[in-house]
Parts: sequence; structure tokens; C-alpha cells
Amino acid sequence: MALFKFLRGLKSSPLADFWRLDGHDIPSAPGVYMLVAKPDVHFIYPAGRSPIFYVGQARSLRQRLEIHLVHSRAVREDRRQASAPLYWPRYEYAGAHGARYCYIRTKQGMTPKALEDIVLARFQKRYHSRPVANSAGAWKRTDREFAD
Repeated sequence: MALFKFLRGLKSSPLADFWRLDGHDIPSAPGVYMLVAKPDVHFIYPAGRSPIFYVGQARSLRQRLEIHLVHSRAVREDRRQASAPLYWPRYEYAGAHGARYCYIRTKQGMTPKALEDIVLARFQKRYHSRPVANSAGAWKRTDREFAD
């Protein structure tokens, strides 16, 4: 899939409808997930456009995506709880633009964090930026990817 060319060698699940997550067979396994905007929405990065707005990692993909869905629905339906954080970019972007997701399960012996570092580094190498809803992070892995 052209959308994920930067992931060369990593097998992702097909894109699925984020708002219908409840009916999907998502593994409780560890991995990395990407939140992707509606088909007609692309974010402008220094080296191109991409509908990907967030990359995250989880010990349980199912549980983590369900948490994202709860908070994103609250944003979309404008019913944020008083105890909720004032601003979480990933939920705001998902509520406003999110419609799809995909995931990559970790390989044996790899932690979700290590896989997330690889996916983010490859995204950064391709687009010269992190996804818009990701906060700043370590760039060591990116430096190694650029060296390849």
C-alpha cells in the first residue's frame, strides 16, 4: 500500500474504520498502531503529505485502541469530562479527522517501544517530521535510520 511505503519490511494490518472498532477482531498482543485521517484529509509535512496523524505503541493493541476510541468519541461528540486533560492532540485529531487505524504486531523478542521507535524513525525519515499528534521524542533511532 503506497500509504505505508516508509514501513518497508514491516507488515501492517489493513486500514479499518476507527469508529467501528468495537466489532473488530483486534489482538490483545503487543504492537504499534497508527491513527489515520479520513481518505480526503492529508496533513502537510516538510517532505510531503500523509493522512497519518499519530503513531503509538501498546502492550495490548485492543485495549489501547479502545481507550483512544472512548476519548476520541468524547471529543467528536463534544462531551469531554471535567477530569479529562485539557488537550491531548491525538484525541483532538481523531475526533476531528480520524476515521481509520492499522497496527503492526511486534515480532518475538521485540518490545512495542522498540518497534514504535522504528516506525517513527522511518516516518521522520520520509516526511522530515513526526506525525502531527505525536509529541517530541528521542531522535537517536532516526539518526540510525538516516545512516542506512
